[in-house]
Amino acid sequence: MENLTTKRRWLLIGLLLIEAMIMFWVVPKANADEIEMPISLTISLSLALMISLAILIKWNQGNRKTVIPIFIVCVATYLQILYCSVFYDWGAYVCMTLPIFQLVLGYAVFRYSTDIVSLFIGCSNLMFSAIWANQYQGFLWFHNKSCDFETMAVASLGAFGGAVIVFAISAIMIMKFNPKTP
Repeated sequence: MENLTTKRRWLLIGLLLIEAMIMFWVVPKANADEIEMPISLTISLSLALMISLAILIKWNQGNRKTVIPIFIVCVATYLQILYCSVFYDWGAYVCMTLPIFQLVLGYAVFRYSTDIVSLFIGCSNLMFSAIWANQYQGFLWFHNKSCDFETMAVASLGAFGGAVIVFAISAIMIMKFNPKTP
């Protein structure tokens, strides 16, 4: 069993912050090309899930009983993007309801994590999906409703707000996490 000191927990939180900054920079903004955005979305999410699965399998030495539940939760975090895609017409209401998704999915990540690595992978996927959901909703609004710079700014601000919420939830989960014994 790993020894989780406060220093290691703070290092994980710092790593998550660096990861959030990189994700925020990598995800295309609302004014992205109509061809670039869906391709980027597909490639990014596929890579994120494949890397997550590879790390979970490697860390848990192929133990399916511990890998499958947390991987399903990791996939479920991307329901935020589907929700934003379907209901983008609602505008700001969609962005205001996303914190509910993030709290529920954050609890699921915390509940199904057996070790700190699976918790970190779940938090990373939740962060990535929160940023993508807000930017994709802004992209759809920009290309179908209002193509002005205000839309781009609001989408980026929503993505930043979502990242801050998920970062706060993740930091609390990392600090409160106690590894489960198999």
